Parts: sequence; structure tokens; C-alpha cells
Amino acid sequence: MTGPETGRLTAFAPAKINLTLRAGPPRADGYHPVQSLVVFADWGDTLHASPASDLSLQLEGPFAQALAGDSHNLVLKAAWALRAAADRPQLGARLVLDKQLPLASGMGGGSADAAAALRVLNDLWELGFSTRALAEIGSVVGADVPACVWSRPLLMEGIGEEIRVLPAWPELNAVIVNPGRPVSTPDVFAALDQDSDRKGFGALARLPVAGDPAAALALAAAGQNDLEAAAMTLEPAISDVLAELNAFRAVRLARMSGSGASCFALTDDAAAAEGVAMAIAGNHPGWTVRAVRLAGAA
Repeated sequence: MTGPETGRLTAFAPAKINLTLRAGPPRADGYHPVQSLVVFADWGDTLHASPASDLSLQLEGPFAQALAGDSHNLVLKAAWALRAAADRPQLGARLVLDKQLPLASGMGGGSADAAAALRVLNDLWELGFSTRALAEIGSVVGADVPACVWSRPLLMEGIGEEIRVLPAWPELNAVIVNPGRPVSTPDVFAALDQDSDRKGFGALARLPVAGDPAAALALAAAGQNDLEAAAMTLEPAISDVLAELNAFRAVRLARMSGSGASCFALTDDAAAAEGVAMAIAGNHPGWTVRAVRLAGAA
């Protein structure tokens, strides 16, 4: 969090990457229980907040136009929820969102933006909520918001509200590829639910612990993304991305993130990630491609 002399504060909203994602059959309330190993990239959106008498949001960046008609996006919903939790409906701020992440891409961009709003406004308004309290407030905004409030390696369970921060997790190098095709999360879950024989999954007895990249890679590779096949039926470009990533010898694991269409590939080092990213970007100029570092445990 930064704040120049003008009083403006800035919060980073990192891309959320689901290294693994299990999804059970829907509960009676329609929500799907999940279990996901989540990490966060050094690439994302940026949210600026300045003192103001009312609450407003301005959009900037390459993906701002896609949000231009949404006056009730998750950033404002988070701000309203925070004011309600503080019982101070009169609080205002001028928010400016620099939107760098593609929309509906499986990287939790909207949830990350909402989490950034909770963090930055908590500081701007001097409310003093803890990270845990902000995560609880975020749970009423969106299922992925609590994880994004923590923004560190974690295991996400329940419908997203149960967060277990990983005590040990290394930094990983990766490539993220988005083919520019938005995918509807509800549609993906609906396609998944067409498999009537699908079973649930058991709870982990302990947190996954990985002290080095090789151990982390092994843990991630042992998992899966239950939404991947369903998402591919709705958007075949996901198969193209995974095939492209798997063609590189430097790629150790390639998988879809979230409900798609973004996919990630883990590599041994940053140079390998940069090489894969450059090659794919050259072959597919219409895709969004980024070499990233996935942050480790603090």
C-alpha cells in the first residue's frame, strides 16, 4: 500500500491462480463446495483511492472499456459492504481502477479488485479492520474475495469462505495465457453438473506443505481442475492454449485456472518462463501472454 503526499493510497490486485481446483456437487442452496490450492501472481490490476465527499469509480487500462457499463461492479460493492460493516454510510472516496487483467478469465480479477478496495479503503478511512475481518466482509461480495483479501498462498474451501493460509510455499515461475475468450463461471458449473455420476471429495487432513519448488510442483501435479473438461466444451480455445503450452519442453505443468479460459504453465526458472511467453506471444498476437512469478509464503 502506497500513499503520496496528496493523500492518495494505492493497492495492488494480483491475479489469482488456482493450481488445483476440486468442485463437489451443488449443495441445497445451489452453491458448489470447492477445495483449491491458490497462489497469486506479480501481475494484476491497480486501485487508487483518494479522499472525496462521495464514492465514485473511474476506469482506466486496456480492459476498462469492457467494464464501462457496469455501475455496480465488485469494487463499488466492496466499498458499500465496508461502509455498512463500519456503520459509516457517509464515507466517500475517489477510486481509480487500472484494469490490466482480462475479464471473465479465471484469474479472479473482479474479486481481486474488490479485495483491493477493502484493503485500501480500510486504510484511507482509518477503520482498523484486521485482514481476517476484511475477508469476512468480502465473503458477502463474492466467493473468491476472501482469498484475494489474503493474497498469499492458501487453501480455499467451503464455497470460498474457509481460508487456510499455507505455512510454507515457495515462489514459482510461470506463464499465464488467456486466449481472449471470456467464459461464464455459472455456465461452466452448469456444464459440470450434467455429469450425474460425479462424486464429491474428501477434506484434507493437513495443509499442503512445500519447502521448495520441486515439492510444490509435485503437489500441484498430483491435483486437478475439475472444471477444465466442462470449460473446454464451452470454449475449445482452452484446449488450444493447453496444447500450445505443453509443446514446450520447459513446461513442467500446464493447467486451466479457475473456470477459464486462462491457463498457466509452471517452469523451472524465470528465463524459461520468459522464453515460453515470448514464443507464444509471437505465434498468437491476439492472446494475452505474461511471464510471472507466483509469490511464496511470506
